[in-house]
Amino acid sequence: MSMPLRDLLADWPDRFRHQAVLVALAADKDPDPRQLAMALLDTYHGPTTPTEVYHRLLEAGEFELADGMLTDCRELRDGAANFRQALGSARAAADEAVRLKVAELRRRAENADIAPPAGLDTDDLRKRTRLRTAPVATLLAQHEKILTQDIATAVDALRASTVADERGPARTAYLNDLLAAGQLRVARAVLEREPPGALLPEAVPQLQPWRAAFDPDVVCQVLVDPSAPRVAEYQRWEPADPVARALLDAYDDLMSEESCTRQAVVAFTSALGRFLGTGDQLAPVTARPDGAGFLTSLDGLFAEDPLRHLHDTDRVDLFVSTPNSPGLPSDLAGLQQCIAVGRGLTPSGYLGGEPCAVLSTRDLLRLLPLTTHRPTAMLRLLARQWPLSVLAGRSPKDLNRLLGDGETRWQRLRWIVDLAGLGDAVVVDEMESATGFDIGLLHTMLHRAAPDQPRTTLLPGGRFASWQGDTDLVRAMEEHLEGRCQDEATLVTLWATLYVAEPDGRVRMDDVRAVAAMVATGKDTAAAVAAGAAALAADGFLRPDDEADHWLLPRAKVLGMLAQDAEERLTRAVARLPAATATEPTDAQSALLAQLTGWRSNRHRLAPDFAAYQSLTGLVSTDRDKLLSTASRVLAQTEAGARLAPDGSSRLDHVLRELAAELGAVHPQVEVDIRCPANAYSALSADALRVVFYEILENAAESVSAIGGGTVQVIVQIDDPDLVVDVLDSGEGLVGQFQDRPTLVFRKGRTTKGPHRGDGLHQVRSILADVAEGPAEITLGPAGDAHPTLRGVHVRLDLPQPARRVDR
Repeated sequence: MSMPLRDLLADWPDRFRHQAVLVALAADKDPDPRQLAMALLDTYHGPTTPTEVYHRLLEAGEFELADGMLTDCRELRDGAANFRQALGSARAAADEAVRLKVAELRRRAENADIAPPAGLDTDDLRKRTRLRTAPVATLLAQHEKILTQDIATAVDALRASTVADERGPARTAYLNDLLAAGQLRVARAVLEREPPGALLPEAVPQLQPWRAAFDPDVVCQVLVDPSAPRVAEYQRWEPADPVARALLDAYDDLMSEESCTRQAVVAFTSALGRFLGTGDQLAPVTARPDGAGFLTSLDGLFAEDPLRHLHDTDRVDLFVSTPNSPGLPSDLAGLQQCIAVGRGLTPSGYLGGEPCAVLSTRDLLRLLPLTTHRPTAMLRLLARQWPLSVLAGRSPKDLNRLLGDGETRWQRLRWIVDLAGLGDAVVVDEMESATGFDIGLLHTMLHRAAPDQPRTTLLPGGRFASWQGDTDLVRAMEEHLEGRCQDEATLVTLWATLYVAEPDGRVRMDDVRAVAAMVATGKDTAAAVAAGAAALAADGFLRPDDEADHWLLPRAKVLGMLAQDAEERLTRAVARLPAATATEPTDAQSALLAQLTGWRSNRHRLAPDFAAYQSLTGLVSTDRDKLLSTASRVLAQTEAGARLAPDGSSRLDHVLRELAAELGAVHPQVEVDIRCPANAYSALSADALRVVFYEILENAAESVSAIGGGTVQVIVQIDDPDLVVDVLDSGEGLVGQFQDRPTLVFRKGRTTKGPHRGDGLHQVRSILADVAEGPAEITLGPAGDAHPTLRGVHVRLDLPQPARRVDR
C-alpha cells in the first residue's frame, strides 16, 4: 500500500530546502497531490539551504513555519540563538506594523465621526500576526476598504449640507479641504459651532510669500518712485488703492534721517489708521530722550469680531525707530504689546518671546495689496511674535475670561490658535479632545505647545496631530493637575478617580474609596477621599452626576493617558498621608462636617442632597464613609450652584427669628433686631429664605464683630405685591474697591473675606432671580443717612408674596 504524498513529504528530511513545500504542508486544508508535486518541482531548482529558506519565511511573515524549523531542522541547531533572535525581531516589527495600522484605521474613523469597522480587534490581530502576516494583511485591507467606503458615504452627505449652507466661498473651500482630509468631525463642528456671518480665519487672505532673491528696500523704492523702471515681479506688491499708496509713502518718509520727524510719525500713524479702517490716528507722539525714536499708540488691530474680545482696549504701543538706531531699545520689554517699525528692523524669526513685534518693510509690502480684512491680516503677522499670554492670558482665569461662555469658546479658541500660529480647526478639535475644555489643561496645552517657528500654511492636522506622543506636553499637563491639588488628600483623590474612571468620565465614589484603601494600610483614606472630592468639586474638576454618589471628570483624552500611571502615583500619594487615628476624626473630616453643622448649614439648605445628609445625621448608627461622601456631594452642589427650586410659601418672621437665635450662638457680641409683621408671607420656601438671609446676616455679623460688636437690624415692610426688607448694621462698611463699586459684591468670586469666599451674595441674587418676575431686586451700599447710628452696610431686597395672599 502506497503512502500519501503529503505524509511522505512531511517526514522528508530535505523538505526544509523547499519553501513552497513547507507552506503547502502548513495549509489548513489538505493540498491537492498534483499541486503539492508541482510545488516540489517548482522549488527544486538548485541547492537552496535551510538557512536561506528560514530567512525567506521570515520575510514572507510565515513565523509559525519558521518557529517549527528551529525545532525540527537539524541544520539550524548550531545557530539557533541567532535564528530565534531574528524571529523575535521579525515578529516585533510585524506586531508594530499591525498596531500602527489598526491605530490609523481607528483614527480615520474617529476623525470621520463614524464607528470603526466591526472586528477591528487589536489584540486578536496581533496574536494572529505572530503566526502568519498574510491573512492579517488581507483582513486589514478588507477593513480599510469598508472604512473608506463608509467615509466616502459620510463625505457625500456632509458635502451636500455644505453646498446648501452657502456662507461664503472661503468657508466652503475650507470645509472641502477638511472633507478631503477625512476630518468630518471638524467639518461638522465648523458648520454647527460657528454662527452665520462669523469671521473665519480661512476668510482672511493669506499674504503673498516673499521671494528671498528680492531686497525689500529695493522693492519699496521702486514702488514709491513712479519714475523708476517697472519690474514685473514687483507688481504683486503694488498698493491696492490710494489709501494703501498713502501708507507706503508715509512709511517711506520714516526711512531717512532727514524726514523721520515727529510730523512724519503722525502722518504714518494716521495713514496706518486709515489703512486699517479706523480713520485718522491722533495719538500723542513722544520722542525718546536718547534719540532712538518715537513712541505713540495704534488702534484698530483687534477691530474685527470676534477678535475685539481678545483685547480689552484695542490699543497697542507703536515704536518708530530712527534710521540710525542700532536696534530696539531694551526698555520696550516693559510694554505689554508693542509694534516697532523702522529701517533695517526684521522679526527675530522665533515666536512667543518678543514683547515688541516688528512690522518689517517686507511684511508691510505684503499687506499693501489687500483689500479686505487688513487689521486681522496685520495682527496675524504681529501676534505670532508676541508672547502667547497676549492672546491666551497669563493664567487659566484670564483664558476663561477671554473665551467667554457657550459656543463662543470654540470660535474664540479658533482665533487664538490661528493668531498664535498653532494651526486650524483641526488643532482646536484636538485640543478640545485632549483637554475636555478644562480651562487649566487648555491653558497649559496652549502655553506648553507654542511653536518656535511661524506657520506658513493652514494644513489640517497642524501642530497637534501627534500630541499624544509628546511626552513633555503630557507631563506638563500632569504637573498642572497636581499643582491644583492643595494637599495630599486632594492628590490621593485625583489619582484614585483617574484610576477607576470609566471611558465616559463617570466615577463611582465607592470605587475611589476602595482603591485608595487598597494601596496602603494604616491610613485614613476615607477621610482623605471625602475632603479631596470636595476640593476637586470646588475646583470644577469633578462635577456631580445625576446618579447619587457618581461624579463626572472632564472628557479629556489626556486623563486616559495619565490613568496608565495612576496606580503608581496613587500609591506614592497615599504613602504621604498621615497615619489614621482611632480616637477622633481627622482634621479634614472635622472641617468637612463642620460646614454642615449648626449656623453654617443654612448655606447649603437648597442643595439637592442636603435632606439626605440630614437624614443620615439623625440615624443612631450611620456609616461614616457614606456620611462623608454625602457631605462632600452637598458642598460640591452648593459650590456649583446646583439647587432645588426656591419657590414656596413661608412666614418670614418665623424664619428670621430662628436665624437670629442661631446667629447669636455663633456671634454672641452681635445683637440682632428683627422688626417683621406677623402676616409677612414670602413666595420662597423656608429653606430658600434661610439660604438668602444666612448670607446677608453672616456678612453683617462678621463686619460688626470686626469692630468688637454692635447691632444688625432687619426691617420688613409689606408693599404689595412684595415684601421690602432692609438690613442695616453698625459695622465698618464697605472697603477697598467695593466703596466705589458696591455692585461688585454680587459677582461670583468677588470678596474681601479670603479664599473660598465670595459666592454668597452671588447665590442670593441668583435665587431671587428665580422667583422674580423681572430682574432680581437687591441692592447693597453704604448705610449713609438711612439710620442715625447704623452706618455700616445697607442691603435692600424685594421678596415676592404668594399670589393668593396678594389677591386677598
